Amino acid sequence: MQVGSQINLTIHDIAFGGEGVARTDECVVFVPFTAVGDEALVEITEVRKNFAKGRVLALNKPGEGRTLPPCPHYGRCGGCQYQHLTYEAEFAAKTKQLADCLSRIGGLRELPPIEPAFPAPECYGYRNKLRLEAKQCAVGQGEPAQVDYGYYALDNKTFMRINGCRLARTELNKEIPSAIKSDWGKANAHRRKQERPGALTLRIDSAGTIKYYFGFAPNHLGWFKEELAGVQYRVPIGSFWQVNPPVASQLLKTVDEWIAPLELDTLVDAYCGVGTFACALTKPFRERLLIENDHAATEAAEYNLQQKLYGCQVITNATEKALPKALPRYPQDSTLVVVDPPRTGCQAQVLQTLLQNRPVRVLYVSCNPSTLARDLKVLTSTDAYSLEHLGFFDMFPRTAHFETAVLLKRN
Repeated sequence: MQVGSQINLTIHDIAFGGEGVARTDECVVFVPFTAVGDEALVEITEVRKNFAKGRVLALNKPGEGRTLPPCPHYGRCGGCQYQHLTYEAEFAAKTKQLADCLSRIGGLRELPPIEPAFPAPECYGYRNKLRLEAKQCAVGQGEPAQVDYGYYALDNKTFMRINGCRLARTELNKEIPSAIKSDWGKANAHRRKQERPGALTLRIDSAGTIKYYFGFAPNHLGWFKEELAGVQYRVPIGSFWQVNPPVASQLLKTVDEWIAPLELDTLVDAYCGVGTFACALTKPFRERLLIENDHAATEAAEYNLQQKLYGCQVITNATEKALPKALPRYPQDSTLVVVDPPRTGCQAQVLQTLLQNRPVRVLYVSCNPSTLARDLKVLTSTDAYSLEHLGFFDMFPRTAHFETAVLLKRN
């Protein structure tokens, strides 16, 4: 098989990341924007040792899960991977990908049932945050500076000017022209030559308040009022917050149900953000320790906890630095550790701290099944922990990403 070769293939699976999977006598071929059951003429675009990649030249027979994508940029934009599938086909593919990742990467042969497997109520118009990259336009001498806003294409290099995103809330898309024409937007376009214009970020909170900023979020914009699972939060505009509140609320309700019957009196919430889990879990913990690297988020966490709970401690530090010092202070047999790391997963020091101290329960929330599976392999390979509950939450429909919650019990 060589680059440029053309071959008829049948797609039999969808890999994590969204590419269709076909097999030949020589290797596996990954083909983007295909559906299970597609029969297509494919041109090979890349050949590696164990696999190849291709692109569809002609669709000879479509699979049952196909539909027409509503976005005119789909196929060029790097944001979405599943608009060509019905949501039912996308949801089925993702739940299978979760089980495959845990088995193939994590080495987990016996998995608890995926309960719940929660679909998104809305496939489009769900995101409460929209970030558009900025690019200086070429203008004639003496003409005012101009900036285009948009996304990058599949190659992560080609800039695409867009006027809105189908995944974002309608209110955010409507606000884009006003933000660009504002004094702040004009100042962003008139930066000095050596300075790049800042990206445009727009956010809307649960009360419908919209704020935007260019570049980094300034402190003077204040905090949003948010709500998840009936709990009120204050969130700095530049700090992390879930982009799909209905799905995030279901995740919080689910883990609260998992934890409610357990005999636990201590909560250690690592990568805690603004204290989302510490506030949402209804268990009457005797002690709560929160760890977060973002100073603005820890200020909000302290405020959020004071409105609901007392006697909590918040540490502003990286989890891999703070957890090894803090966790040994708490009793193993009654401590729950929550880890909700970024997409890169937990640092090795965090995993070793859990294995050395062995709290009786660990709740791992992840937006990347590959790094989740990698970390679970570490935690379960010595038989220290096993999976008690496994939940799937489609936080990011039409994209390759989704959210997973796993409750581990100490063996």
